[in-house]
Amino acid sequence: MPLSVSLANPDFDADMDFARTLVADGVQVFKVKTGFSGHAFDIHRLETLRSEFGDTIDLRIDYNQGMVGHEALRRLRDIEAFAPDFIEQPVPADHWDTMAQLRAAIDTPLLADESVFSPADALRAVKSRIADLFSIKVMKSGGMRRGQMVSAIAEAAGIACYGGDMFETGLAHLAGLHMVAATPNISLGCEFYQANYYLAEDLLAERFPVENGTVVVPSQPGLGIDVDEARLAEFAMEARG
Repeated sequence: MPLSVSLANPDFDADMDFARTLVADGVQVFKVKTGFSGHAFDIHRLETLRSEFGDTIDLRIDYNQGMVGHEALRRLRDIEAFAPDFIEQPVPADHWDTMAQLRAAIDTPLLADESVFSPADALRAVKSRIADLFSIKVMKSGGMRRGQMVSAIAEAAGIACYGGDMFETGLAHLAGLHMVAATPNISLGCEFYQANYYLAEDLLAERFPVENGTVVVPSQPGLGIDVDEARLAEFAMEARG
């Protein structure tokens, strides 16, 4: 399945160097984190990405709830000029009416992340028409099975889903990967990139399986890759009540 990698470095030159490395590795899907350094900076980043890579990459936008409602529509219309696949969670999670209004007003699909944790959230989101797409995360949903329950509700409403994560190690990536692979409605790719591109050391005995910008599902039993027991012991912490 396609790997989606987030670009979120306030150092723009460093972010572009990272993007070039990713493209050389075969990554073609970028989720640009927006709203943390101003609208003009966001537009500049998107202009530069499109100028350098053109339509060879897919852009996705994630505001992480960072927009103010009265500014959102005008700014999202600016963002639409760059033809993103979707715009994720522009306003705070509990601003359901604003999400529904934005969804109705823009042409780009709106993706709900923080607004949808549980199956109950998913049902409410469907009824309130707040989004065209949902992000599903093992940790956010409370497990693989509950993530699949959210996807089933979305599928019944014609809402496709995206395999998100919460800045995890390769071990958690594997759980998410198997959930996504076993759930056809989670069809928009996944963002299991931290183990390979951010962590100095992972807990897996082998590298998390990414080949040419695509995440590969392991065929071995269990999660598919063994844990490095020595490294796990090194990083383990004693829990005290």
